[in-house]
Amino acid sequence: MNVLITGGAGFLGSNLAISLAKKGHDIYIYDNCQRGNHNLVELKNNTCKIVRGELDDIGDILHKHSFDCIFHFAAQVAVTASYESPRNDFRVNAAGTFHLASQAKIPIIYSSTNKVYGDNVNLIPLEEQETRYDFANEFKKKGIPEHFSIDAKKHTPYGVSKLTGELYVREFGGVVNRFSCMYGPRQFGNIDQGWISHILVSKLKGKPITVYGDGKQVRDILYVSDVVRLLELQMEHLDKIKGEVFNIGGGYDNTISLLELLKKINVKPNFADWRPADQKVYYSDISKAKKLLGWEPKVSKEEGIQKITEWLEQNHHLF
Repeated sequence: MNVLITGGAGFLGSNLAISLAKKGHDIYIYDNCQRGNHNLVELKNNTCKIVRGELDDIGDILHKHSFDCIFHFAAQVAVTASYESPRNDFRVNAAGTFHLASQAKIPIIYSSTNKVYGDNVNLIPLEEQETRYDFANEFKKKGIPEHFSIDAKKHTPYGVSKLTGELYVREFGGVVNRFSCMYGPRQFGNIDQGWISHILVSKLKGKPITVYGDGKQVRDILYVSDVVRLLELQMEHLDKIKGEVFNIGGGYDNTISLLELLKKINVKPNFADWRPADQKVYYSDISKAKKLLGWEPKVSKEEGIQKITEWLEQNHHLF
């Protein structure tokens, strides 16, 4: 199959591209390549074709090639950056996704975010929370389902732009994945995105680690090999799932707080004020993906953290 991956030089795109290339698919990477990281070398070594460009100009490659499947990962990914430059955030995430979805001749598989739920996920006042945040009755242990309200008072510019992208993707028959915290090899994390990698690299380099808030924020973490397996299943069954939205994360069994991770790796952080719109707790109800695709995570949080730690120990010179 001819497969186009926008943002394919990034963390998720590069992992998917290499997996698909090894299975014999012809992979086209569309990326502005501004990161300049090691992923580009690996992609070229796996015979992936790399096309440099911005989403504004995505029509060029769509007109030159006929694709059997398109994965759309190119994005502005930081909540903080969306406050600093909401116009650029909109240009990339909303307008860029429209350019792709409206010109592609086939439905696309889109990487969205749990931030589309906005402040609705902050269900319990801070003064009532104890050692670890928890959900109110309906969602405890199940997590947030796809039908959870997106009618929030506050989303962040990032959440709004990604939600706008979702609407265009579905309008043209595509599939939406609202991802929680993904991690694994080829993730060059920083303080705004990829927090597990960021924390582990900071420890390896002896750099101080700052936690914003109290560190009790909870996420359901998902190792990248499980994400790649999901995306390959979606590619195989695209006709069956057109127009669907999936909440994708590690689920309740793979929840962890910042403090729990720091305790595991024996690090004492510095603390700073809460950042705007930080969700206090989020974990996904992943039952829909299991029902429609037979998918669920295979890599536990313990195994995943060990795997990424070993990879970073071997590759931290790249950071």
